[in-house]
Amino acid sequence: MKVVFSPRCLEYEIPGHPENPERVKNIYSVLNKHNLDFLRPEPARKEDILKVHSEEHVKRVLEKDYLDLDTPVIDPYYPLLSAGCAIKAAKILGFALTRPPGHHSGVNSLGGFCYFNNIAIAVECLGKRTAILDIDVHHGQGTEEIFFGRSDILYISLHQRDIYPGTGLVSRKNCINYPLPPGTDESLYLKTLEKALAHIKNFEPEVLGISLGLDTYWKDPLSDFSLRKESYELIGKRIASLDIPAFIVLEGGYSNDIGILTWNFIKSFP
Repeated sequence: MKVVFSPRCLEYEIPGHPENPERVKNIYSVLNKHNLDFLRPEPARKEDILKVHSEEHVKRVLEKDYLDLDTPVIDPYYPLLSAGCAIKAAKILGFALTRPPGHHSGVNSLGGFCYFNNIAIAVECLGKRTAILDIDVHHGQGTEEIFFGRSDILYISLHQRDIYPGTGLVSRKNCINYPLPPGTDESLYLKTLEKALAHIKNFEPEVLGISLGLDTYWKDPLSDFSLRKESYELIGKRIASLDIPAFIVLEGGYSNDIGILTWNFIKSFP
């Protein structure tokens, strides 16, 4: 699998913030040992962002006119670059190794470390019948809001209940949610994943977009799941066995093992 990556996404840092450059450095260090092709992205265009976000929201981010304790004010170049990374990954069926993440950003909102919804923008730019599988431990309420009610998009999320953002407790129309309890282990997770994959098969998408969160890991400081390093290889193999053209966009994951977790997941994809 080709990796879309720009070293420029490492340029900004908020002291003490869990979403920091070390996450992506760690992943890059591991993936660079496996002879993968690395491609450089370009920042997304404003018109690309407007495919999923309101004019008001885009203006706020570009003009740095917002206040959110979890989502610090940063140079808008970096959210644009992250969205551009996802767009390129979708086009080449690669892995967008990028920050900031995106799945909490809605039509007119930011939050949860997210400014623009990278995977949603990429899906809209691709313009194909797409299933989005969100395996971040936090529900991607932004992605659900953007695509709710669409007949050409299926959104499925496996996430921990009763943590941020507190949504995703029920399934509605084209948005299928699997809220799982704290302490969820590999066995329960894989059983639930099988149900999610059955929905994807029935939907018959042209493309599968994966919001990859590595915060389901047992050592992650922001969640309470119990997946192990080996779990990600099993999850990746099972998803890849659908044999649907797929691209992957990095979301969360805050442990020191994020590099090996990422490799264990993506190595099953062509």
